Amino acid sequence: MKLDKRNTLRFIFSAGVCATMIAMMPTAKAQQTVAKVDAVAALLPKSVQDAGVLRIAIPDVGKPLAFKDGDELKGMDPDLAKAVAGVLGLKAELSLIPFAAALTGMQANKYDISYGEFYVTVERLKVADFVTNWQDYSSFLVSNSKDYKPTVLTDICGHIVGAMAGSAELETLNKAAKSCTNAPTVSAFPSVSNAILALNSARVDGVLINRGGAQEAINLDKTLNASGEIGGGPTATAVARTENSEKMLQAIKAAYDQLIKSGEYGKILEKNDTVYGAAKQAVIYTQGSTPPKYGF
Repeated sequence: MKLDKRNTLRFIFSAGVCATMIAMMPTAKAQQTVAKVDAVAALLPKSVQDAGVLRIAIPDVGKPLAFKDGDELKGMDPDLAKAVAGVLGLKAELSLIPFAAALTGMQANKYDISYGEFYVTVERLKVADFVTNWQDYSSFLVSNSKDYKPTVLTDICGHIVGAMAGSAELETLNKAAKSCTNAPTVSAFPSVSNAILALNSARVDGVLINRGGAQEAINLDKTLNASGEIGGGPTATAVARTENSEKMLQAIKAAYDQLIKSGEYGKILEKNDTVYGAAKQAVIYTQGSTPPKYGF
């Protein structure tokens, strides 16, 4: 919602008051969008029910998944986070953080769950549990003005490439680099915007990124393009491993399944142009579980 500029000039005080009220409205409304489902909320640990708050980390991975618009967090991840909290009858306490800080933040008891489209790996299962909630694959974000259009991982050999710090894409690039005779240079970036800046200034030849993030970057900058389909598979919400893990996992899974069944899940994905990654059901993965098979 935007204020009319003429009214802002004519009625500065009134507009200021309205702006304050409008800024407050999205958060309040978001908490009430999806109704509490008592049977699902009852699965929560009592300590979380009593606290009435779900502490949620939202990694800054960019549009369409998570991004800042003024003082408001938007994208698929915040929308899903608020919907899950709504089903559980909890207030969604969202924190926008760097992707690499998500799992360590949960280990430090800062967050109960974290978004970020985590691929479930053996290494990650050592420190957190997961509930799948979407599906994704990766593409190389490249410049239209360059001839470099990688379609498979061996195409990175001899080139300068990058990915988000702490991401599965960065891990994928580092593993692929070991098979190259002509070793590539692999760079890590704290955010998508930093990676795109490096790409536009020719400091990297390509950036491996989730397909949705690549498409949003292309929508904003027509000099960019996406190349290749790398990896792919179910992505997940991370759940802090604590004494409450078992109940939290069951509650989060049940919340997702409820959202899928009610159609709210589909509406959120349609709103954010992420329907291509819709999941049919949520699946729990804990330490010792066999991770999904990804096409890395």
